[in-house]
Amino acid sequence: MFDRFVVVDWSANSTPKLGRDSIWIGVHDRTGRVSITNLATRRSAEAFLVELFEVDPTATTLVGVDFSLGYPSGTAAALGLSGAPWSAMWTMLSEQITDDERNGNNRFAVATRINERLTGSAAPFWGCPPLAAGRYLTTTKPHSGEFLGEFRMVEAALRNQGRRPFSSWQLLGAGAVGSQSLVGIPMLARMRIRFASRLDVWPYTTGFDPPSAAPGAIVVAEVWPSMLDVADTGELVRDAAQVDTTAQWLAAADESGELQAMFSPEVSAEVATAATAEEGWVLGVRC
Repeated sequence: MFDRFVVVDWSANSTPKLGRDSIWIGVHDRTGRVSITNLATRRSAEAFLVELFEVDPTATTLVGVDFSLGYPSGTAAALGLSGAPWSAMWTMLSEQITDDERNGNNRFAVATRINERLTGSAAPFWGCPPLAAGRYLTTTKPHSGEFLGEFRMVEAALRNQGRRPFSSWQLLGAGAVGSQSLVGIPMLARMRIRFASRLDVWPYTTGFDPPSAAPGAIVVAEVWPSMLDVADTGELVRDAAQVDTTAQWLAAADESGELQAMFSPEVSAEVATAATAEEGWVLGVRC
């Protein structure tokens, strides 16, 4: 289906950073070549992706991003947003998140405002530095306030399989993904505008069906590298090893034909509706 596989390990750092816990992008092409690039800022990473998509406009590309693409069902409605819930959330975050060329961003302020609107309390977002804490956002998880549920359905499925994914609401702490989503979704929203005729977001714009493999197609999907066994050779930073392993896994699945089935997981009608309307799904997860 695809000519190349791009895996993005995003970062919510507030200053430029290289190395561990920074942005890593792995690219695997049909020749079997894998290149791994480490970028210090989100602006430079976005520019890297734009150039990659523009330099060969006929290549079909699967982009796996390692952050949540959505929130538990009912979030958009509770915020009073109209339109397709996932798209409305993306638009709102694009309008509210600021993120400069040195990684300076306002994600904790935006999370604070969302908590105030949703519950009038320090939930559902949680986790921040002490200086960002206040009435509507706390450094640790509140004892109550399981508003809308802590986990999306895909995370619940993973937990039922013995995995331990983090909640989209957790913004800080080892393994947390919430902050990456707050600064990553606006980047993808800009990509949707820039490459409007080429870019799909699975399963939002495709449903639980294999996406188009037309020349130039770009398909964005959520991945979770922790599902895979990543060899610790000591030669690569673990983040780099994860994007490398994930890109090769996707390429092998495409070669074997398994990837098509991964785009159409067997789930209940309730799960399919929630995933395609608002929550999203992780590629390769089965119920």
